[in-house]
Amino acid sequence: MNNTKVKINFKTGEMELEGTEIFVQAQLEKLDVIVSLMGQFSEITEEEAVEEAVTEAEEEKLLKTGEQGLEIPGTFGEWLHKFKGDLSDSDKALITAYYVQKQNEGNDFKTSDVNKSLIDHSIKISNPSQVLRRLSSSSKKYVFQTRKIGKLKYLRVSSDGVDHLKALLNQKKTE
Repeated sequence: MNNTKVKINFKTGEMELEGTEIFVQAQLEKLDVIVSLMGQFSEITEEEAVEEAVTEAEEEKLLKTGEQGLEIPGTFGEWLHKFKGDLSDSDKALITAYYVQKQNEGNDFKTSDVNKSLIDHSIKISNPSQVLRRLSSSSKKYVFQTRKIGKLKYLRVSSDGVDHLKALLNQKKTE
């Protein structure tokens, strides 16, 4: 008599069946039910839970502080022209990231999108991905991660980042 073995991992969505041909066939007939149950029991990872909590907290903070004064014009050139001429690489990356974010349906951005926009507009920054990482560091917190699909991270400008952009705009007005 064959030994029967069933292995189901709800977290990864993997299922392994072992046994007689009759047993395996019977399970395959129920596959649609099993798959739907697996979808109901998939767990959210701790990292995803933290990302979700940070995103919710930042969205609430942005609702309270508002984004008034940061209306995005139709073109990137008009947007960049609103800021003073002597900008650091971090400021250029943040300005570009906010513009790209506001053009995106999901109200977030990928590092590659910001990099492409910088290149398209002939703005030179040494290692934009590293600059964006610094903007999300614990000391600045101008950018935060909203979600991750595989290795691809989606980011958003935080309320502190919005405040920094407002300060840059006000700095230009006083000059």
